[in-house]
Amino acid sequence: MIKFFRKIRYNLMEQGKTGKYFKYAIGEIVLVVIGILIALSINNWNENKKANIKLNKLLVNVFNDLEVDLATTQETIDYYRNKDTLANKIINGELSASYYKKNSILNPIFSNYRTYRITDMGYNALMQNTENIPSEYEELIADLNRQYIITAEGIESNLTLFASIVESTRMRYTLNFPWYSQNDSVSNEKRWQHLANDPIYKNEVQLYQRYGRNFSQYVREFYQQGFPLFLSLKATINDTSALPSFFPSNAEGFENVKSDYIGKYLNPSGNEFSIKEKNGFLFIYTNDRPLSILSMISKNKFKNHTNGRVLTFLRDESNKVIGWHNGAITYNTVDVND
Repeated sequence: MIKFFRKIRYNLMEQGKTGKYFKYAIGEIVLVVIGILIALSINNWNENKKANIKLNKLLVNVFNDLEVDLATTQETIDYYRNKDTLANKIINGELSASYYKKNSILNPIFSNYRTYRITDMGYNALMQNTENIPSEYEELIADLNRQYIITAEGIESNLTLFASIVESTRMRYTLNFPWYSQNDSVSNEKRWQHLANDPIYKNEVQLYQRYGRNFSQYVREFYQQGFPLFLSLKATINDTSALPSFFPSNAEGFENVKSDYIGKYLNPSGNEFSIKEKNGFLFIYTNDRPLSILSMISKNKFKNHTNGRVLTFLRDESNKVIGWHNGAITYNTVDVND
């Protein structure tokens, strides 16, 4: 091909057709430039394809890690909800020595606690390859950073503090109360009397409850934020598998009425909440932060999966949603589909 073009140039020069020669030379240069641009475009396309494949694999790992964590988080939330209920009964003096004896309760509330560790290997690997992340992923990356930096650090720091308080209390009991490590009738009787009547123990329970709440609050945040994040990742990586069993399901007819509930609401204190749709599910948000995923039980009745309460939505005579009631507080609409 090169010899062919060269021959044309020589013929034009020999025939004295200088003008045509230069026109031809310019045309040849243009063809070469176009060829180079096409080659670069193909190369860039191949590089982008490789980068997208790598990014998708990284996001799949984050997606899988998050699924593992969400599957076990509810157990931790339930554990501390039960501990909180027990703590209130102890603080209010509702549990007598005979109650402890009848139920064979041998340990103070601080004898055990539940840890929570986030699986973040996928996220860390993603953050080590930020050069492969296009700008259209900015919102997703911001949500991941909130989940795995801000919330994860809150979990870790509050767990460390909570654990240190529990361990120091255990050590005090080990050194000062012989019955704490014994399991005979005399020791048990002393134990039950202490758990039911000792005022300092009630103070220790309050301390356990306070720091347990601080820790479990961040675990709940991880859970609340995890659902919409999971759905975003699922859509991004084009995952077509069925949703995991821990995801709530909506009653029949949900698709026909879900838009009725989307909008802004105010509680009696003037705090604003929003109900938004995210990948086919409804979520309660505040300050752009997800608080809970909702699942429809029946028309106008939804379960809040953070606290287990049932929300009853209120409608006016025209059938427009005007608020919701959660069994304790009514939230009125600011605008719902106005």
